[in-house]
Amino acid sequence: MKLPIRLFAAILFVAIAVIIVLSLTQGQLTGVLWDVTVNGRLNTTAINGDGDRIAFGSSSNVLEVYDASGSRLWEFEAENSILGVDITSDGLWTAAASEDRNTYLLDADGQAVWEFKAPRSANNVAIADDGSFLAVTANDRSVYGLDEAGTLLWQDTDGTNVRAVDIYGTGDNARAVVGTDGSRLTIYSRSGQALLQAFLDYAISDLAVTANGARIAVGTTDGTVTLVHGGNGSIVWEASVGAPVERIALTQNGQNILAATNTGRALLLNDAGEILQTFEQDATLMDVAIAGDGSVVAFTTEGGYGQLQNQQLAAAAVESNQSQRNQTVYGAIALLVLTTAFAGWSIRSTDSGRIFWETRTAGPRKLLRRMWRARLSYLFILPTILLLATFNYYPAASGLYHAFTDWKPGVSAEWVGLENFAYLLQDRFFWSGFLNVLILIIVGIARIVTVPLLAAELIFHVRHKTARYVFRTLFIIPIVLPMVVEIMVWNNIYDPNIGLLNQTLIALGLKDWTQVWYGDGRVALLSIIFIGFPWVDPFALLVFYGGLIGISDEIFDASRVDGASGLRRFWHIDVPLLLGQARMLTILTFIATVQTFELVFLTTGGGPGSATYTPALELYLMATRLNKMGVASAIGIVLFVIILAGTIFSYRARREPAV
Repeated sequence: MKLPIRLFAAILFVAIAVIIVLSLTQGQLTGVLWDVTVNGRLNTTAINGDGDRIAFGSSSNVLEVYDASGSRLWEFEAENSILGVDITSDGLWTAAASEDRNTYLLDADGQAVWEFKAPRSANNVAIADDGSFLAVTANDRSVYGLDEAGTLLWQDTDGTNVRAVDIYGTGDNARAVVGTDGSRLTIYSRSGQALLQAFLDYAISDLAVTANGARIAVGTTDGTVTLVHGGNGSIVWEASVGAPVERIALTQNGQNILAATNTGRALLLNDAGEILQTFEQDATLMDVAIAGDGSVVAFTTEGGYGQLQNQQLAAAAVESNQSQRNQTVYGAIALLVLTTAFAGWSIRSTDSGRIFWETRTAGPRKLLRRMWRARLSYLFILPTILLLATFNYYPAASGLYHAFTDWKPGVSAEWVGLENFAYLLQDRFFWSGFLNVLILIIVGIARIVTVPLLAAELIFHVRHKTARYVFRTLFIIPIVLPMVVEIMVWNNIYDPNIGLLNQTLIALGLKDWTQVWYGDGRVALLSIIFIGFPWVDPFALLVFYGGLIGISDEIFDASRVDGASGLRRFWHIDVPLLLGQARMLTILTFIATVQTFELVFLTTGGGPGSATYTPALELYLMATRLNKMGVASAIGIVLFVIILAGTIFSYRARREPAV
């Protein structure tokens, strides 16, 4: 009986068509009312009482305010990133805290009424509903109280970082609530008197207070949302949200609390601490806000995406989308079962199927028989194979499989096909990072095969043995210094306020040349490239030096007899004979640079905007901040393919042409 190919093809075609039609007809429902996109991170957001004024502050130095329909009302540009924003309930006054150290009070048209400059960057701000009192936190670990004219009323300095701040009350009855990394919660009067202090168990990342000050919602780094009694500082209840809380928002009556975690999720809790709803975002959440009546919620992300959602529509969309997703999964399973069953029937019941089985599987079956005969040898190497499989091959295979799933480790791994890769095609941060990596590859290869080679040549030509040993040791000693330490030293050099580089420029009378080196998109990548100057990589130096001492003395003697100068010998003897070492270092540099992460993570974090972003940093953020392990695995597969292709190309380029 011949294999009914046409019947098999027809069944497969119909099944695939059903799945495709099912997927295309199931649109994703959301509660999104409108969204905005900017070039850079959207650091902060705020909503006024009835939700008709929504503010977004970005790393592009711009603060934008929109109405409820998504129309932009006005924008204000500071001298550096906007890190904090707050709006009065009536929307007439907006306060903004900027990395340029200024706090701005803006009127209803976005015009600056005044500005207050702190010694260090202002990182958050809160304003009373009548605009009569502002509280500002800054990176000098201080909180400042300001009046409606921008006059400093008081300052309090804490021993730890302070960023969490909110205000309740008006006029002389206005109160500032402040939380610190030292887990201290303090309520200040308008005059700066500490009216109440309470301590939580962990660092306070953010807080929000009701309009009457009766309840304070606090987010802490241990993944807990705590409701604190505003009158006596006692804890009303605690609720775990499973991940460190980054930002907190609260309705005016305290009925709903919105908490953003470092996994990219925002959770809506009621006044009893019960989780009512979960909001999922496609990028790292930077801030959340909720209208005073709880009708709308706003989100900002590291990817420069701002969004306003209707809370009730979003809740209905979650249930509907889950039902649609289940239908698609069941269809895919049915297709797999149908195809597998038909293939098994064909092999058992048709002549062509049996012939296919006998001819196509003959090799593997023969190999298995040979392995069985040598089973004792395989038994001895089994422990090594198991260790390699567990710690090397299994993680790689897991990453390959989970690149095609919506993976929540320890919870579920839902098959989504090419959806993760389709997501990457629309991820502008992922693709913009490749240009930065290309620049880093070119610069990295150029300096790894030049500066260490020149240093090796200089050491090699030192004739005094002791001096040569001393110079070689001095160049190699830095290899024991961890890269993290080196990066932190350079971070201090680049510090815009106390850094050695800016201070040196000021001392030379070149104050106009000073920069916020990591904060200016024009020089941020160049600043990262310059780290490690003068770029004498100890490993590359050893490789080249080992190559030089491996060259036969007879070759050098012959070159001297022929009258070759030092420079001519370098170009015609040293360089050609060190090409193997140069090629090896080129490959290693290419592999390491494609995976560049720690250098960017410890310096700029990928900013400003996407000026220093890299795909490896996106992989890390997807895995740790957004909890999108499937997308992170997909990025890993893309990087693997790029590295594999580049390595194969390099090795093929090394082959000598056939004679």
